Amino acid sequence: MGGQILGERYEVEHQLGKKSGRWTLQARDLQTEDRVILKVLFLDDSLNATDLKLFKREAEALKLMNHEATPHYRGYFEMALPTHDQAMVLVQTYIEGVSLETCLAESKIFSQAETMAIAHSALSILDSLHNQEPIIIHRDLRPSNILLQPGLPVESAKIFLVDFGTVKALNSGNTAITMVGTDGYLPPEQAAGRVLAVSDLYSLGATLAECLTGLSPTQLQSKSMRIQFQDQAEMTPDFAQWLKQLVSPSIDRRWQSAREALTALEAIS
Repeated sequence: MGGQILGERYEVEHQLGKKSGRWTLQARDLQTEDRVILKVLFLDDSLNATDLKLFKREAEALKLMNHEATPHYRGYFEMALPTHDQAMVLVQTYIEGVSLETCLAESKIFSQAETMAIAHSALSILDSLHNQEPIIIHRDLRPSNILLQPGLPVESAKIFLVDFGTVKALNSGNTAITMVGTDGYLPPEQAAGRVLAVSDLYSLGATLAECLTGLSPTQLQSKSMRIQFQDQAEMTPDFAQWLKQLVSPSIDRRWQSAREALTALEAIS
């Protein structure tokens, strides 16, 4: 597939991901020489309504987002397939970096200071997205979707949130009714089919717990639906309590906004 030209403009460099009916490709824009990401959705007999809805939703959300630490919309086109079916292609900016997932796979355990730095940057981005009109909710925050640029050390890296393939844009006061996300990082209300802005906070908290312990949320013990991470990592009581509130299974006991969580984090010395 490398070297193939799509849309008479984008030269495929390599494939980043492949699921049934969906491909994610890294490509080069022959007009600008920029690297881009191509999200390809096949319009064939295997296409289901949810995939089509999420594809269109991601395109619309990218058009709305203008944050420096998220991907941006670059274009859209359709193309014919050798099977005589069609494919829809979403073009977005490519963000180079190292994912937290990659760091964790290499047995990296993040210190409290490093984890706090990741949390601070991620919450700042979420605060911006959650205060847009309409609100942008990521819905699938996890280690693979948080990038460090250029990579380690954390102290000199910039944080990016990527892969908005499950994003939801809401009008003020509304909630989303869709079951998407990844086991372990999925808050109880989202598992039940309801998502709010604070649902992103839980997913971020589960990711931070993994950074501290090196264990995924599904590997950590749980008690009363609460992730038990405190005994698996070194941290101050103040930060442990802050993170405990971030991953509260109860919406009412969770931090009520990214801004509130960020303000509380900045108060921890």
